[in-house]
Amino acid sequence: MNSVSKKKLGYVFVVVSVCLYSFSDAIMKYFIQSYGVNQIVFLRTMCRFIPLMCFAYYKKINPAQTKRVGENIFRSVLACFGTYAFMAAYEYASMVDVIVVGYTTAIFVIPLSVLLLNEKFYVRDAVAVVVGFFGILLAFRPGIGIFQFGILFAVIGAVISALNQVIIKRLSFTDSEFTIIFYHHVTLLLSSVVLGFSGFSKLFFADTVYIIIGGIIGAIAQYCMIHAFKLSTSSHLASATYTMLIPATILDFVIYDKVPDFFIIGGLILISLGSFWVISARSRQK
Repeated sequence: MNSVSKKKLGYVFVVVSVCLYSFSDAIMKYFIQSYGVNQIVFLRTMCRFIPLMCFAYYKKINPAQTKRVGENIFRSVLACFGTYAFMAAYEYASMVDVIVVGYTTAIFVIPLSVLLLNEKFYVRDAVAVVVGFFGILLAFRPGIGIFQFGILFAVIGAVISALNQVIIKRLSFTDSEFTIIFYHHVTLLLSSVVLGFSGFSKLFFADTVYIIIGGIIGAIAQYCMIHAFKLSTSSHLASATYTMLIPATILDFVIYDKVPDFFIIGGLILISLGSFWVISARSRQK
């Protein structure tokens, strides 16, 4: 498979990943009111970690084996800080405003990839990111709350998330998907333990089944995302994250009977145009 085909396949893997993440996150967000953030983070991590490690064992892969232990630990701790930065943002600002700022991760990925990974800068990737972000702005229509102090936490989370993606790309040159996931999940589990189990509630059987399903879907999504970084450059994949709005809109319609309005449809069209342009440009590349 040539490099162009790999990059196109990488883009497909990211789109599949963000779609699966939408379903996984929808399940977890549904139960977060009943069980709390820390309990859901712990359960979600366990439900992703166990099936991935079982698969690694089946493949006879030692996920802890790496020559870049320090970088894996640094990335994992960084990812935890990013997660809690977004949690703080949700506490001080509206969900819509935080979601919009969270999508700026794709904007930060391109300059960080050029500076830290020496990736070649392509105008089409930058334009696709900007067009996709305008689609997000059109769909969510954030208010003046976007300028609140609490949004600073969301900006910090977005920058950390972008840096996290760039480091994953660096690690993907030498480490397997399972190794990168292993260190991340161990760090998340340790964070949950440090925060304590005192606020944990009793799990109902039906809820447990849904949470396990959400965790397994999330595990597949995480593997697809990291595998995409093995196939393509992080700057090329940046605009693909906006496609998460598509399954999110479908889920809103199926679960909550929320019919997408003109603004959401317009946003979806812009996001689709940006993604289609990136893929078609790669197809013409020799």
